[in-house]
Amino acid sequence: MSNNTTNRSEKSRVLVDKTKNGNVRPWREKKIASVDYFQLLHILEMKKSERVRDCANVLEYRQDRLTGERDLYKVWFCKSRLCPMCNWRRAMKHGIQSQKVVAEVIKQKPKARWLFLTLSVKNVYDGDEINQSLSEMAKGFRNMTQYAKVKKNLIGFMRATEVTVNQVDNSYNQHMHVLLCVENTYFKNT
Repeated sequence: MSNNTTNRSEKSRVLVDKTKNGNVRPWREKKIASVDYFQLLHILEMKKSERVRDCANVLEYRQDRLTGERDLYKVWFCKSRLCPMCNWRRAMKHGIQSQKVVAEVIKQKPKARWLFLTLSVKNVYDGDEINQSLSEMAKGFRNMTQYAKVKKNLIGFMRATEVTVNQVDNSYNQHMHVLLCVENTYFKNT
């Protein structure tokens, strides 16, 4: 009888996934948003709706025998570009990768300086305008990196493009977030 009780309590226990600093990861909220996205795709009869529906349905964790810490071991994501769950996981993955890159650059070039740059343009109202605007932004950024002073001092950069929706007028704001790494001579008059 006690085995049944133990099995039931083990099965009904809710796993809480926390970051190293104790914050609870918002799996539930992201899954709810993913289900909302699935419902839209289903209404539109899009093929990928079933993939999105099944996104992150099963999460397998493994527990370290020594420390007792649990790590996400297996999960299946739909990889849809608009899936809230996949975007959240992708953002975390890119964040970790970026931290490693920045740490390595600091180790190799301790005197390097960092600039955070946000580039934005006028809002647009449809998909064709977004495509054209994003192409022009990318071209403008490439041109900027070719300026003599920038090119001479640029060590490298990380760039992310973001498109947000203005709920008031249903326009799209496209912008780039750029982390630039430059030589410290960039700030001198030479």
